[in-house]
Amino acid sequence: MSHENLPLERVREQFTRQAEAYARMQQACDEVAFRKLVDFADATPAQTVLDVACGPGFLTMVFAAHCATVTGFDATDRFLMLARAESERRGLHNVCFDSGDAELLPYADHQFDLTVCRAAFHHLRDPARVLAQMKRVTKPRGHLLILDMVASPDVQKADYHNRIERLCDPSHVRALSETEFDALYHAAGLVLEKRFASEIRYANLAQWLDHGSPPEQATREIYALMEASLVTDFCGLQVRKEAGELCFSHSILADLVSVPAAID
Repeated sequence: MSHENLPLERVREQFTRQAEAYARMQQACDEVAFRKLVDFADATPAQTVLDVACGPGFLTMVFAAHCATVTGFDATDRFLMLARAESERRGLHNVCFDSGDAELLPYADHQFDLTVCRAAFHHLRDPARVLAQMKRVTKPRGHLLILDMVASPDVQKADYHNRIERLCDPSHVRALSETEFDALYHAAGLVLEKRFASEIRYANLAQWLDHGSPPEQATREIYALMEASLVTDFCGLQVRKEAGELCFSHSILADLVSVPAAID
């Protein structure tokens, strides 16, 4: 295995191990929230959609209920197995699921009206390259919908945050800040059309740890880092105690960006 492939292999290893636990998490299967994303993307019944890093496919299937055809794409075969089984159970005939590397999307130029990527940019070793691939496979005047957690604009807080994330999930690379997302879009020649901010509030730290199932030593370190952030905000995660439970929030951005018209 080459050094360059290590991040992707970590993603596959982590999510193969935790596929079922991740698929049970509220934010992975919240169809009410996903329908809001479909509305935010201005999706129409005539559109063809690609969902990059689709995971267990719940968002993919919500788009399939509103659009002409939808393709889910992920690096983890265990996720795709779950997604195919669920789409078959629902009787969906306009959705398919493919496996591969998001840095090398196996689709033709300008194939999709809308390309989606949710909760995955923090796993990418080269976000700019994946964004370029998403742009390539999207039609001129089409759109990209990108949603992910964001880190604090304070570099020290962002580093502290990412340290916690990697302790829980070794496939985490780095959560980007809002400013970094804006810079990515600008460098790729994309135009930010609209954005909304939200948050995921975790009722307790154990609830969040379940998706990564870190070893005991890492779990202890995470608790210590979070406890240290109760009085002084070291990580920008709104760490607090509620009803005696240690809890926090992820800040989330959803961006709809447009692909410029082709120049003759």
